[in-house]
Order: sequence, then C-alpha cells, then structure tokens
Amino acid sequence: MIHPEIEKLLFVQEKDLIFLKISQEIERIPQERALIENLIAKETEATNLARTDLNDKEVARKDLDNQVKGRESDIQKFRTQQLEVKKNDEYQALTHQIEQAQADISRFEEAEIELMYAIDQARENFEAAKKVIDHRIEVQNQQIVQLELRLKQLKDSAEGAQTEYMDSRVAVTNDFIEAYDRTRSQTKRPPYVVKIEHQNCGGCHLRVSNDVLTMASSSQEAVFCDQCSRIVFKA
Repeated sequence: MIHPEIEKLLFVQEKDLIFLKISQEIERIPQERALIENLIAKETEATNLARTDLNDKEVARKDLDNQVKGRESDIQKFRTQQLEVKKNDEYQALTHQIEQAQADISRFEEAEIELMYAIDQARENFEAAKKVIDHRIEVQNQQIVQLELRLKQLKDSAEGAQTEYMDSRVAVTNDFIEAYDRTRSQTKRPPYVVKIEHQNCGGCHLRVSNDVLTMASSSQEAVFCDQCSRIVFKA
C-alpha cells in the first residue's frame, strides 16, 4: 500500500508538471517569434537587394543615355568648329573627332539596348519574387499574431496551474514537501517521485539497493533512490 503522503506527493507532482509544461511553452514562444522575425528580416533583405540591383541597372541606363547626349553635343560643337577653321588638317581632325563621337554613340546605344532588356527581365523577376516573398511575410506575420495569442492564453493558464500546484502542497506534511523540493532542485528532469518496479527505479531505471527496496515498502519517511536521488516508493 502506498504511503498516504506519497499519494499526496504524486498529486503535487502532477500539478507541478502541468505548471512546468506550460511554463516551458511560454519560454519557447519568444524563441519561436525570434526565429520567424529573423526569417522576415531575411525575406525583406532579399527584396531590398533585388530592388537595389534593379535600381542600379536603371542608373546605369541613365548614365549611358547621358553619355549619348554628351557625345551628340560634342558632334554639334565639332561641326560648328568646322565652319570656322581655315586649314584642311584642322578640318580633318575635327572630322575624325566627329567620327569617333559617332562610334561612341553607337557603342553606348548598343549597351543601352542590352541594358534595357536586362532591366525588363530584372523587373519581371523582381515583381514575381516580391509577390512570393510578400505572401511569405504575410504568413509569417500571421504566425507571430497566433504566437502572441497563444502566449496570452498560456499566461492565463499558467496562473491557474500555479495556484493549483501551490494549493496541492498545503496538504503535504513539511518533511515530505521539503524532501520533494530538495529532490526537485537536485534532479535534472522530472519525474521526481517514482515507483520501484522489479527493484528498478522508475526514474533512472537503475537497480536500487536492497535497503532502499525494503525502506520503500515500509518506511514512514521519504526514501530516495541511491542512484539518482529521486523519491521512490513501492506499491
């Protein structure tokens, strides 16, 4: 027959583990939120990088356009100068400069056309990727909302679970509740009160000594596993 105080401790442990489970889940939620926020930050960074690449191409296209206009202005200047020069070699030199400027314009215009195609493709890729990323971010933000709702529910539950745990302790004698608290502080993980089965501790699953087995069956005090220090009992 189980000692009455052990039965009370088992009830205390039940309430304790319920409260512990809720508390652990409360602790995990900020970590989960941080992971989601990190994903959102990476998604946003990817969008910004794609937008920057598109903007850079637009700037490069405008720069080519400005260079074309600049060389067209040079051609106009050279032709004006040709009307003013008297010597043939000066006229030919200006003609050469005009031809060079025209060649530059052709080169700039070809590069600009290629860049315009690249811009169109980049814009198409950006819009498609942004649509997908925006959807993912929306889903992730909804996950954060759900986490916050879950956190509120858990905190409400934790208050009730803690009250039930504290109330359950009142019925236990000081010696046994102190033994429970001591075991709880020394044991890495629950359970803290376990049954001996086939002379094996229900917590660490190692064999207990004959002395512990005998005391667990008859002692009026808390008995501890000589391997893991959990409170043990024999039904």
